[in-house]
Order: sequence, then C-alpha cells, then structure tokens
Amino acid sequence: MFRNRVTDVLGIQYPILEGGMAIAGNGELAAAVSNGGGLGVVSANPGWSPMTERIENVRRHIRRARELTKKPVGANVPLFFLDNFADHQVSMLIEEKVDVVITSGGSPKILTGTLKRAGIKMIHVVSNVKQAIAAQAAGVDIVVCEGYEAGGIEGADELTTMVLTPLVVDAVDIPVVAAGGIADGRGFMAAMALGAEGVQMGTAFLAASECHVHQRFKEAIVKSEDAATVMTQRILGRLSRVLKTEFTKKMYDMDRRHAIDELKELIASVPPSIIGSNPSPTINGQYRVQMLGDLENGDGAAGQSAALVRRIKSAAEVIADVITEAEAISRRWGEQASAKPANARNAA
Repeated sequence: MFRNRVTDVLGIQYPILEGGMAIAGNGELAAAVSNGGGLGVVSANPGWSPMTERIENVRRHIRRARELTKKPVGANVPLFFLDNFADHQVSMLIEEKVDVVITSGGSPKILTGTLKRAGIKMIHVVSNVKQAIAAQAAGVDIVVCEGYEAGGIEGADELTTMVLTPLVVDAVDIPVVAAGGIADGRGFMAAMALGAEGVQMGTAFLAASECHVHQRFKEAIVKSEDAATVMTQRILGRLSRVLKTEFTKKMYDMDRRHAIDELKELIASVPPSIIGSNPSPTINGQYRVQMLGDLENGDGAAGQSAALVRRIKSAAEVIADVITEAEAISRRWGEQASAKPANARNAA
C-alpha cells in the first residue's frame, strides 16, 4: 500500500521523507529513517561546524549513514548558502554518491544539470505555486510544498499546507510531497487526499531516539501543546517558527513592536555556544537550544506538529506508526464507501 511515483523515483518503501533540519539531521538518524522505509536525509551542517570543516563534517555523516544502511540516503543543500564552499560541497556529495539531493531557498536550476549528470535525484522545497512551476521547469524530480506550519525558516507568503498542497498539485505534473504540520497517519492521509504522493516530516524526527539533538529539547517537543510554537524574526525578513519559551516570547514581542534594534541585540546576546569557533548569532541560538538543551538562551526550530509528538521513539517506530494509522484510515474509508446508505437499505 502507498506505493506511487515518489516511492518508485526514490527507491523507498514508504513515501515519507526526513526534513533537512539544518544542524539536527545526523547520519545515524538518516540511516534509521531509511532503514524504516523512508528517505533519510543528512542535513547541511549536522551539529554545526565552521566553514573550513563543514564539507568533511557532512561527509562523515554521509559515510556514517552508509555504514548503517544499504538503502537510499539523501543530503540537504540550502541554495541561499551557495558560494565557493557550496560548489565544493556539491562535488563532495557526487563523490560520496548520495542518492538524492534536496534543495531549498533559491533556484534549483543552478544545480540540476550537474546532479542529473551524476545520476542523483533532485527534490526542491517550495512555498508557493510560482516556485513549484519554476522547479519543474528546472528539471527536478519531485517538489516538496512546505506550509507555514513547519519549523524553522518559512516562506514569506505564509501559505498553509492545506491550501498550498492542492494548488501545487494542480500546477505541476511531477510528484508532489506535502510538508508542514504532519506527524501522524492522519496528516499523511490528509496530504494524500489533497493530491500529494508523500509527506516530509521534520519535527516528528527531531524527537527520534537516533537524532543527536539534546534530550531536553526532545522532551520539550514531547511536552508541547497546541500553541507551543511562535513565529519570530518577521521584522528581520526571516520568518522562523520556533518553540515558545521566555526567550522566544521576547523575540515575538519585539517583532510585534517593530523593535528591530532590540531584537538584533537580543539575538546577539546569546552566550557563545561553541568553543573555538564563530557561528552566526542565528546559528548560535539554534545550537544552544538544540544541541546544548539550553531552552532559555536561544531559539530552537520546531513546527506546529510538535503538539502531535507524544513520546520519544525510534525513527522506525515513527514511520511504522504513521503507516499503521494511515492504513487503518484507508480501510475505514473503503468500508464507508462500500456501505449502502441507510435510506437505500430501507428502500430495499
């Protein structure tokens, strides 16, 4: 069940993709997702490393994933970071023979030819219909339409998954994967009903046992309720959904008051997280929360689906639970469709 163009193109069992997740997507997690039947993805800079070490850091995580699985593994490349470093990173991904590259934050056209010639499948994350059409024209294999509910950096149009998904499905011919607010079988089946052929999940895998983020951050996700996240940095032109804490509520208040200088000072005031390196203030805040578990001195990216994550479990369990629930819903829909309406039975 659920075999379709996404599973066929990517060579996976279930149409479930791991989100890129910036510094959170380590090799062990990627392998666990792939072994569980989905597509595991090594993030652009797992755990964070300075520019001079980043390529080898990503390479180590890809190789670690390869040690733990024989199934397809992907890598994330944010296009807004493209520079000489990124050129070398793409060359490294080709050397390491990754199966899939997932791009976001720019035009995939600059990489499509290079990756296609290397036999690498390409997925691009979009936040509106125009981007999806352009990605298809650029030659990507699959588009991920990510709604406003997702964690981390958001699209400026603030379109929700429920609205964005069917619009993108109607606009392109290539397979569409839905992302944002999905963490269980109900979300999976809702995406399918909207015309998607798969889902991408990030927050659900943040709380997986194989993910290398701090235990306190995982526990904070598990304890989340419906209003557990907040959108920050709007006045800086960088929408970012994060867990709600005293620190991020201050960020939100400064956004609301258009206090741009105060917000910049607050972000810059986060205590240094990484000895002997110089991360940007934004990465520093993420590192403190996600990697050090310091929830009150930084901003940890997480989506609204955090409220649906009820316990810490393995990545394989996450996927199995989604599929089990989705299959039960599919059976129930089938039974309802085949049942005679009550008035028809009475008439007979």
